[in-house]
Amino acid sequence: MSTPSPFDAEYTATNFVGFAVSIDLVGSDRSLGANWQSLSLGSVSLSSTDLQAGGYSRTRFQMMEGLDYANVTLSRPWTANQSGWISQWFAAAAEQGPSTISITINYLDVKGEMQQATYNFRDAYPVAWTQPDFVAVPSSETPQRINETLTFSHSGFTNSTNLAPGIDSPENVQPFKLIVIPGGVSGVASALSSITSWTPGGSTSAYVATSALSAQTSGVSSIVEDTVGGFPSITFWVPPSSLNLSKSADWRINASPTAEGSGPVNWLGTKPLSIEFDFILDSNAMDVKTSGSQDADSVLPDVERLLSLCEVDATLAMVGVGTAPLVMLLWGDFVSPVSYVEDVSVEFQKFNTSGKPIRASGHLKITQFPTSLESQNPTSGGDQPLRSLELYDGDRLAHVAFRAYQSPSYWRDVAKANDISDPLRVKPGTSLFIPDKSALQRRGESGRPVGSGSNTLGISAKAQQNSPRKSP
Repeated sequence: MSTPSPFDAEYTATNFVGFAVSIDLVGSDRSLGANWQSLSLGSVSLSSTDLQAGGYSRTRFQMMEGLDYANVTLSRPWTANQSGWISQWFAAAAEQGPSTISITINYLDVKGEMQQATYNFRDAYPVAWTQPDFVAVPSSETPQRINETLTFSHSGFTNSTNLAPGIDSPENVQPFKLIVIPGGVSGVASALSSITSWTPGGSTSAYVATSALSAQTSGVSSIVEDTVGGFPSITFWVPPSSLNLSKSADWRINASPTAEGSGPVNWLGTKPLSIEFDFILDSNAMDVKTSGSQDADSVLPDVERLLSLCEVDATLAMVGVGTAPLVMLLWGDFVSPVSYVEDVSVEFQKFNTSGKPIRASGHLKITQFPTSLESQNPTSGGDQPLRSLELYDGDRLAHVAFRAYQSPSYWRDVAKANDISDPLRVKPGTSLFIPDKSALQRRGESGRPVGSGSNTLGISAKAQQNSPRKSP
């Protein structure tokens, strides 16, 4: 395309009348010319959703959403050789993304004195350019007037004069990171499990005041960032609009004909926390792409990195110590538990002329990685850490044993470790020392130690063999 002239050399007066528009993305001439005669700034609205609450007919409940900025439209009389820069802006925006637009307006105040206001729009994209309509034989009574309009979107004003504070302040958007912990890194999952922003099950800190919990979690992200800062990460272009969290527990209902409502239930344990979200990858705005790489304009390397989170590193697999990588979500004060990737799905949505995918959307599901004292390497030579559990109201030692060892048959070991002679008289709220399971003798379903040489009636197996049998 030949370089357009910024104005009509035969009619230069059009360049000094009306509004002046400047775009930083158009390098050869940032000005789109002048002579813009009208400017519609649109509107700024705070969107909300009405909630229908039962029992209220005259009270309106609203849930606030976010600020919406309407598009800006400019119009001017068309002048030959002045619109070429607009087409350059469309082409540059498609390849490089958003830009900043500055519009300078001269106006008269109430005293008739000349004033000047400047509007700077951030993250501006050209939306529509209405080119002029020509009429071959215009009416002699109504002379032909040729106009063109330009419409662009934006995400707010910044550093603008004559605007209220707050409207023109840009947001500080925190990056949404997926920290990748390589498979085979020993002890990392256990170490990080204690510094996430999630409250462990059964902890009384789950019921503290919101302000205290916020103060506790505000420093968690910085601790995690310092701890896992050396690990690789995947930074998504835009944070997800929602995160879906799910957690459940297993209960077994025992049928009973004499029970009211339902039979008695037994708690069988809890399932790990799962987090799901949708993501978008775009080659124009990806933070993880390598600068200067031949694949810098493709999202395929980033998709391959996501898919590799479900696979074991080949080198670690050869020596038999590898696992698939573990991950953590880090977004401001939101720090997920150490998790593994359960499912990744990706859809390529846009390609360039050479066939490279330049946009993709997908869904990611991660599941909390279980950490326990039993996972410590027995050959490490280190002492097992001490552990304690609280006896809740209505609990028995069998409940504590189930929470600690996933088997209620170890209640005798808990009683012995805490010098409890009467297990029925332990007061709720008592903190009980929980010995490590590796130091306990294995017990069967009856609760008796396996290999003790006696059956449930206390009769030795040898005595049973020597006792005479009665003839049928």
